Amino acid sequence: MFAAENGLRGDPRLQGISEAIRVVPHFPKPGIMFQDITTLLLNHKVFKDTVDIFVDRYKDMDISVVAGIEARGFMFGPSIALAIGAKFVPLRKPGKLPGELISESYELEYGQDCLEMHVGAVQKGDRAVVIDDLVATGGTLSAAIKLLERMGAEVVECGCVIGLPDVKGQSRLKGKPLYILVEPRELGDCF
Repeated sequence: MFAAENGLRGDPRLQGISEAIRVVPHFPKPGIMFQDITTLLLNHKVFKDTVDIFVDRYKDMDISVVAGIEARGFMFGPSIALAIGAKFVPLRKPGKLPGELISESYELEYGQDCLEMHVGAVQKGDRAVVIDDLVATGGTLSAAIKLLERMGAEVVECGCVIGLPDVKGQSRLKGKPLYILVEPRELGDCF
């Protein structure tokens, strides 16, 4: 569900978020229209608005874990976790975490990858939200859900800054709600 369909229609913060995202054509490979959120991070007001919208959504949902997907989920997840009084759990690419880990492989629109998490990072009964910058196929979010559920957490929702209007991979999310702030920008929308 898009934020505009859930009480934020006409909210100027959403337009500011959308306008702050830069489109980089043919990155990381030909045919991909990369949605670059680093330009959003350069504008402290828009960055704060992005975090605030997620905080407003999750602050009264008894969330105990905010899981951020490497790497751009790390840019929003810790701030959300601090604001709602939850712990932050990084979900990392292979070889980035020491110690005992569990892992989950998944398909991307342009390849295959894997996420890892520390064993013991979440407990049975933890209520989690998964945060990332963008959802396209749902493969990464699906892997995150599987990791958290294997450790006994209940995934309440996935939240992304950017999402395709018709996320083809939503069926991969095991029925979990998906909250998206804005649609991807088009190349002509760039600054």
